[in-house]
Amino acid sequence: MNKRVQTWLKLLLACNPFYLVSSALLLYGFYRVSIDPTFLKTEVAQLVFNFTSLQFYEILLVITAIFLARRRIWYDSTLLVGLENMLVLVPFILISQAALINTRIVWAMCLAGGVIAISRFGSLKRFMAELNFPKLLAGVGLVILIVNVGLPMVYRVLHEHKFGTQPTWGAAYQTNEYTWLLLLPAVCALALALPPARASGELLPQRRWLPMGMFALWLLGTGLHLYCLGYVYDFPLRNDLVAPAIWILLWTVRRRLRGFQLDPIFERALLIPPLLAAFIAVRPPANGVFLALTILNALIYGGICLRHRDNRLASHLLVISLAAIVGGLPEGWVRDFSPEFTRIKCIVAGVAAYFLFCSTMSRNPKLGILGALVSAAAGFFVLGNRPNNVHWAAQIGFAFLLLHSLRWFDKEQDGARVIRFLASLLWPAHAFLWMRSGGEAGMACVIAALVLGIFLASRLYSGHWGPSVVPIAALLVMLSGPGNFAAGKLQSTPIGVLAVIGSFVLFGLGTVAALTRHRWHNADAWGGDSKNG
Repeated sequence: MNKRVQTWLKLLLACNPFYLVSSALLLYGFYRVSIDPTFLKTEVAQLVFNFTSLQFYEILLVITAIFLARRRIWYDSTLLVGLENMLVLVPFILISQAALINTRIVWAMCLAGGVIAISRFGSLKRFMAELNFPKLLAGVGLVILIVNVGLPMVYRVLHEHKFGTQPTWGAAYQTNEYTWLLLLPAVCALALALPPARASGELLPQRRWLPMGMFALWLLGTGLHLYCLGYVYDFPLRNDLVAPAIWILLWTVRRRLRGFQLDPIFERALLIPPLLAAFIAVRPPANGVFLALTILNALIYGGICLRHRDNRLASHLLVISLAAIVGGLPEGWVRDFSPEFTRIKCIVAGVAAYFLFCSTMSRNPKLGILGALVSAAAGFFVLGNRPNNVHWAAQIGFAFLLLHSLRWFDKEQDGARVIRFLASLLWPAHAFLWMRSGGEAGMACVIAALVLGIFLASRLYSGHWGPSVVPIAALLVMLSGPGNFAAGKLQSTPIGVLAVIGSFVLFGLGTVAALTRHRWHNADAWGGDSKNG
């Protein structure tokens, strides 16, 4: 025989595939028995045969594992422990597959399976002292076992009162919904209760990964059990039902991995998968699940930003979550305030909000111009067919650009002062033109007041005044409405009255000039005292 073939054959035999093939063959035998009409003709008989065969096989696994451990054959004994953890919940899945059997039989077999499972794991913990099986893990396993014992009982009882196939109402339907949305995520969260991963020795059954590996097998078995219950009792599995479990599992994995010395880039990258998990439930009718997960993401990212202010990735994910919240709002919630609200408009607004955040975080005037264009385009798209939407978009864009210009460094950025000055001229000019064509003076005043308020707030925060053209432009925009009204009145006012008013205005300007001459006029240039003439 070829030496290479001999080497591979020895490696294969060292892995002891006979145990794995034995378990797979057992499960295949259960399947063949359940579809064979000649061997056992009743559903109860098939269930009893499969259930007792599996229980006997699992007891044999535990006894053999303890026997091999006593002889210090660690690989094979640990492999058998893994197989026992993989099969421990299969009896309850077999019970769930028998949907129409007597309720008392379901109760009896579930309770018997639970007691036997506790006995098996108690034997492993007592007679296999080297096994890394801490008390907290045993407590978590007991909780998961109780859940899987109770599920077939509850579903079978509720099945008596279920009407039709694939119902969307009733106690059975609601129970299935909350089992996926609340119970399974709670089971996933039990990983947080596990002790820190520590090796109890150098032997294979003492490795640090063993407790988490057992928990992973239990969790996988619980998820498979729920899927089988839904399949048997006609409850379709939707994306939004699995999204909460995946979401909390991803956050839990990140939390558990923090005990290891991870690369900082990889540790921060673990913040991204929970955000993506929420989008599993993005399609209707899962808006409620998507919105709830996104709100929770925003709260978690916000907490991370408060604790670690240098974590820019968390801040970006926070803004994306906030934008996704806007995009995930149910249409019925917003249509009471905005009848033209649609899901597409909401998503566009959310995406625009993220780009505006990125633009706001930069001091580059080019990004300020880009942000102004994005804000104007988003405003135009969201407003839809509302009158004056083009003027609204222009006002929003100018306001954003001038607010962004408060963060510019004029001396370091060429053209920044010119861009700000042009925007300060165009904004009030557009406002006056809009007012002449029937614009809404009140809303223009609101935008200008917002700019003026942020300008004053920046003064309080930074301790120095910003560019003066910004508040002047805001004041001119606020005066565009009254100015347009006054201009309309002046057109119908007699010239004589205008002349009288003009005389008083010029008289007031002359008085102001006289009182302030000493501040702006150089008296020596005229050869005399500015006060005495």
